[in-house]
Amino acid sequence: MHTSIPALLGAAVIASTAAATVIPFTEDFNANASNWRDAGGQTDLTWNATGSIDGGAYVSTQFSFVGNVANDTPVIARGQSNFGSSNNAFVGNWIADGVTLMTVSVRHNAPAPLTYFTRFASPQNFPGATAITFAPVLPNTWTTLTFPISANSPQFISFENTDFSTVFSNIGRLQLGVSVPGGLAGATPAFTFDFDKVSIVPAPASLALLGLGVMLRRRR
Repeated sequence: MHTSIPALLGAAVIASTAAATVIPFTEDFNANASNWRDAGGQTDLTWNATGSIDGGAYVSTQFSFVGNVANDTPVIARGQSNFGSSNNAFVGNWIADGVTLMTVSVRHNAPAPLTYFTRFASPQNFPGATAITFAPVLPNTWTTLTFPISANSPQFISFENTDFSTVFSNIGRLQLGVSVPGGLAGATPAFTFDFDKVSIVPAPASLALLGLGVMLRRRR
């Protein structure tokens, strides 16, 4: 039995509406901080109308390493389901929804390169998975970080005694942070951390299917 392309597209639409994750999706903070919060989770990030990697809006926060020792990994910014961050566009089963890549643009003014990480966790904050960037981010430079969402990605350094499938079948929190370098451990100044363009994308095959659907609708 052969299934028509419109029927396949219809099935894809039904499946996507049943899932919470919006894909592809980019949080560009065009209007406000979209309920993304600071390290303590109590205050929205500061919204800035211009100056991002594309000249547009972005969010920022200040954080001091005064209470940190070398190699601590403080979370700097939080996008979480309990805050309603990004209208919960990132919340859902990333495996079933076909998320294959997460990216975010960052900038900081600390006087040394910083290694960033993203922690992906359930709505209850456990279990989680932590992925790091291999190249430290230079100061005062917008840099786009890339995190492949794959069980085989070498960037994952922890699944917190669980596994890839357990974590990514129930995503509710994105937490962005840095590893504290020895030279800045205990430093009292509050450094500025900027964030923009938090994105998730599907596999190329899924993008092709979406493009085909748009083409068919235009032809009608």
